[in-house]
Parts: sequence; C-alpha cells; structure tokens
Amino acid sequence: MNKNPLEIMHQLSRMISQAAKLEEVYEIILQEIAQTMEVERASIMRYDTKNHVLRVVAAIGIEPEIWRRVEIQVGEGVSGRVWQERKPLLIKEMKGNDRYKTHSFMVAPVTCFPMKVGEVPVGIINLTDKKSGSPFTEEDLKLLTTISDQVAAYMHLYDLVDQLKEAQAAKTQLEIAREIQQRLLPRVPPKLKNIDLAGCLIPAERVGADYYDFLVHHDSLLSLCIADVSGHSVGGALLASAFRSCLRAEIQIVREPIHIVSAINKMIFSDLLQAEQFISMFYAQYNSQNKTLLFTNAGHNPPLLLKEKTKAPEWLLTQDSLLGIEPNLEFHQKECKLDSGDLVVLYTDGLIEAQNEKGERYGSRRFVESIRQKDPAGAEETLNHLLKDFKNFMKGKPAQDDVSLVVMKIK
Repeated sequence: MNKNPLEIMHQLSRMISQAAKLEEVYEIILQEIAQTMEVERASIMRYDTKNHVLRVVAAIGIEPEIWRRVEIQVGEGVSGRVWQERKPLLIKEMKGNDRYKTHSFMVAPVTCFPMKVGEVPVGIINLTDKKSGSPFTEEDLKLLTTISDQVAAYMHLYDLVDQLKEAQAAKTQLEIAREIQQRLLPRVPPKLKNIDLAGCLIPAERVGADYYDFLVHHDSLLSLCIADVSGHSVGGALLASAFRSCLRAEIQIVREPIHIVSAINKMIFSDLLQAEQFISMFYAQYNSQNKTLLFTNAGHNPPLLLKEKTKAPEWLLTQDSLLGIEPNLEFHQKECKLDSGDLVVLYTDGLIEAQNEKGERYGSRRFVESIRQKDPAGAEETLNHLLKDFKNFMKGKPAQDDVSLVVMKIK
C-alpha cells in the first residue's frame, strides 16, 4: 500500500470526473479501493429505497450472476448491521466460513453528511481476501473509512445530478404536453344564432390532459364535448390528441351521441389498454330547431343544467362507463328540452375536487351557488364569474389538476 489518502482522493476525483454514468463511478471507486488495499474481493452495496434492501452495484472477485442476485435485509448479517448502525467493522478472524481465502473481513458504511440534512446512509463497502494472505489491521480499517466517507460524497453528488436530470426531463415533458394540450383546444367558440358559448382551461402545475371542443355540423346543430384522460404529462396529452382525431373523424357523418361514443371507444381502446389509462367523456348534440339536447355521459362528471324558470339544478347523467374498460361497451343516451335563458355548464373534476389551504373541496354545492349568483348573464360572463369565485376559494393555492369549463347559454 504505497498511496496515502490524499493521493487516493486525488486519483479518484480525476477518474470519476471522466465517468459518464453512475455505474462507471461504482466500478472506478471499487477498482481504486481494491488496488490500494491490495485485495482480491470487494463489493459496493447500495440501499434500495423502494424495496428496503441492500443490493450489490459493483463487485470484484465475485461472479456477476451471483452478486446481481444478492439482497441483504437491513439489520441482517454483517453488511446489514453495519449499514444500520453506520459504524465500520473489522473482523480479523471469521470462523466457520470457507467461502474466502482468508478469514479477515472489513465493512465500512458509506454515509454522507450534506448540509442541513444530517446523515444520509448510502450503502456499504465490503473487503476481504488480502493478496498477502494476512489479516486486515486497524490502519486498514481507518483508511477504508476515510475513503468511504469521500465515496459517499461522490455518490451523493451523482444522485443529485441524476435527480436534476430527471427534474429537467420532467419539466421538458411538461412543456411539450402543455403545447400539445393547448393546440387541441378551440381558440374561439363558434358564433351561432340563439346560442352563446364560452370555454377555457386553467392549467395546473401538472398537465392533466383535459380536452373540450365545440363542433358545428350546420346552422342548427352543434356538438359539445369535454373529456379527461387519466394519464398525465406527454402520454396523457398524446392520448388526448388521438381522442380528438377519432372524434373529428366520427362526426363527419352526423350520428347520435350513443353511436359516436361507442365508435370512439372501439377505435381508441387498444391505445388505452396498452397505456393502462382511461378517458371520461361527455358528448352532446344541441338542435336549435327543436331546442333539444341529446347526450351520452361516459364516466364523466355530470354537467350542470340550470333552468331559467325553476333555477333548479339538473345533472346530465347516463350511468355509462369510462372509455377503455372494454372494447364493445354498450352506451346510452338521454334527451332534454332547453328553453331561452337555460345554462349548460361542462367541467372536469379538477374544479369540483380542488382543495384550498384548509383542505376544503370546492364541491358541487358551491359550484351551483356560484352560477346562480350571476343572473342574468351570458356564457362569457358566467364563465368569468365562476373562475373568479374559484380563484377566491383557492386563495392563491395552485390547482392540483387542470380545470376545464364550457358554458352554453340558450338565447
């Protein structure tokens, strides 16, 4: 052993700075330790935070097919106890163990001390089988402990770099998903005789893949759709894009909502199954000639119908399943009559389920009362009033999920 600790640290720093991946860091560290300590067998074990076990991440003198299967419970065996107690251990004579050439064994915990965090256990380093055949000494243990403390700092820094990369990747994904989501939404609602329309999306910190649309068939027939994809980030946004394409393709031929929803479910089922996701959807057609609304609700939050004459809320439900449960689901539809002054408000669960700082939910009751307070009002005024009330309720706390709203008022 010709190197002093300072030389070893300098050599490790120089070599680790050239490593591209954390796996390479493990190998560099272990090679340097094995060469410095002049041993034939060595291993680094890291704590698996998900499964709560110690796993070998690099080894010398042990067959890969063996060390890759090794799992040590915390507190079990020499390695498990050293990790738990965070104290180095020197065994000069390990009796009753014929797996090693010598019976001398050293284990040092790898524990870093980041500022304001305290001890953070990372893993352990195991050494055995000194090439000289002699047992390890207290000086050997002291050197290994010094090295392991520095190794902990390297590991922690690389962990932070990985976390930063993941955070940056997540941020990039979020930006992409947001761009996809915004491109799916109508820029302005269509102008139709005797129908006042408004719609918006309030983005949350995480993208929720909400979608809404106004679809004009001809002067007297309008379709409304609102949907919520269960997945988040880019995956959910891409599924929303696929959903929109299916919807736009299906409405080229005017058919009743029950047939359109059924066809979309069949078309997109395989994508949903593969992604292990679902879509809630409300789809309706309003005929301005006879003032009837025909709708199918596939597992979506029931839109609110507020009648001008009675002011009594009605919830538009058909008790149908989410899209993506089965490919050949049977859906249902209902019809209701609308009169001048009636309001229909579509929304996603980000509104009703939103919680303020006190843990209170916005809820259906406040939702209805907020709309009742703005009377009489057009679609845009009703939408803005509802958004203002929602903002006051949240008191600056960001929404946990996207909030989408569509308001239709019959003139």
